[in-house]
Amino acid sequence: MKKNPREMPEIPQNGRFTALRRALSVLLIPISYMFLEGLLAHLTLDPAGYRFGGAMLSAFALGMLCNAAVFAFRRKWAGFAAAFVLLEIACLYFCVQFFVNNSYQTFMDPLTILQGAGGVADEFGEDVARLVREGAGYIAAFHAPVIALLCSAKLWDFRRGKGAWAPAAALLCGVFLQSLAMGAQTMDPAGAAKYTYEYAFNDGISCFGLITSTERDVVYAFRGVPERKAVKKAAPASAFAGSGDGGAPAFFGSNKLDIDFDALAEEESDLSVAAIHRYVAEQKPSLKNEYTGLMEGKNLIVICAESFAAEAISEELTPTLYRMAAKGIVFEDYYQPFWGGSTTSGEFAVLTGLVPVNHANSMQQIIGHDNATCIGRYLQPLGYTCIAYHNGDFDYYNRYLTHPCLGFDRFISNGTGMEDYLTDMWPPSDTEMMEATIDDWIGEDHFYAYYMTYSGHSIYNFTHQEQAIKHQDEVEGLDASTKIKSYIASQLELEEAVTILYGRLEEAGLLDDTLIVLTSDHYPYALQNSMIWANDRDYLYELYGYAASDEALRDHNALIMWSGAIEKLDEPIVVKQPVCSTD
Repeated sequence: MKKNPREMPEIPQNGRFTALRRALSVLLIPISYMFLEGLLAHLTLDPAGYRFGGAMLSAFALGMLCNAAVFAFRRKWAGFAAAFVLLEIACLYFCVQFFVNNSYQTFMDPLTILQGAGGVADEFGEDVARLVREGAGYIAAFHAPVIALLCSAKLWDFRRGKGAWAPAAALLCGVFLQSLAMGAQTMDPAGAAKYTYEYAFNDGISCFGLITSTERDVVYAFRGVPERKAVKKAAPASAFAGSGDGGAPAFFGSNKLDIDFDALAEEESDLSVAAIHRYVAEQKPSLKNEYTGLMEGKNLIVICAESFAAEAISEELTPTLYRMAAKGIVFEDYYQPFWGGSTTSGEFAVLTGLVPVNHANSMQQIIGHDNATCIGRYLQPLGYTCIAYHNGDFDYYNRYLTHPCLGFDRFISNGTGMEDYLTDMWPPSDTEMMEATIDDWIGEDHFYAYYMTYSGHSIYNFTHQEQAIKHQDEVEGLDASTKIKSYIASQLELEEAVTILYGRLEEAGLLDDTLIVLTSDHYPYALQNSMIWANDRDYLYELYGYAASDEALRDHNALIMWSGAIEKLDEPIVVKQPVCSTD
């Protein structure tokens, strides 16, 4: 009989050796998954709060479930190929999550990674190539199971054998161990909340590992995060904004819709919608104050500035931004959280006032919905012309699909009209975007213009970042590293754009009738110590002047809310309490 060329060559063996090969083959994937969990935890996680035992049990259980597929074949080469594919997928997934954490100090759920993969490969190919070069050792470490499989190919025996007992046994064992792992997580008082109603992908990894968190992410994507069974009724809102000089507190009312949400919950047949009605009914409304309605009827310009930081503002280098920050509403304790999904998550918080609990997916999930509570949907019925702009590609993060759902009459970007005004450089110019678009709305009776900028994007140097190169001479006198100088220089393009905006509004006599809001999408993460950003140390420490040892210190920022009408007030408006972008 002619031998099948795809069959791996046999090696001499006795019965004891055959049994050993089978046992090793059964344990290969489960132990490999445990190795990957342990390696990722060692390199990225704080041991405090990490349920090592539960994470290892889940990894072993998933490996046994995978064995059900590997041992489903009679031929050695087929089982070997299945084992290789399952190991490579896992090794690559863990490796990607390690580099995501190294670059952004967070983890990203699988869908977020997949959505951004094409754009990252296209726009940041050089950064990825450098990451592969500099991180080759880590790539090899995370691929150790695949390397072991390939380097000892003759050792493994993944054949099904007679009957179907092998895959069936692996399946039953995997289901049993997975049930134990799930039970251990839900019975753990400290971790049960994060496993169920307080689940978040990034927090889940820190608690019970990547495999369990990914499994929860998939399950909750289909059936939703479980609702907390017992919710305490919120205390009634205070009717007063503050106390006077020994007299009764001043009363300005509360921000509350005239809707009976309890009644809506009783009438609603959809349990998920009814739960939302009950949740809203239990919330404590915020209070109005003496400034409520101050900007009613004004025009609105919102700028979400790429990688902007409060430290980029200075009286000498950014006089326009400095004036707006100092003479508008002064926020002494403002934060733009990173939200775990980079730019699109920051945009989502700014544009909707909602927490992007699903990170980058949150923005995608608004497609096809009314989104009635966002700014544009509120202003459109009042006769405002609402237009959104971005000087990046129109299809990155699917902005051409998401932004029209946010109450914008038009979304103009590179590929939908903006390309006619942009010079071929990277990153694109905020100044060119501003100059090209002001005439779209400045003659309207009322307008809402939104800008997502790009010029402040990493990587920061004077060789590839063309906006930094453009402003290099302006920062030469700074007592700072080249990395920080190039970062500040890139933000000077934003200063130039805002200065042009201010001048055009002044010419049109609209400074008193326009509110300008400027915030960031996220902190300048490309300044922290990371392989992908080619940083040999923490330049964020140099920018801030202190170590960003926690998220609050890292995510602090400046919020600009300025209008000529605000600047002319007798007393400045100073906000001392903590505020974040959803506010």
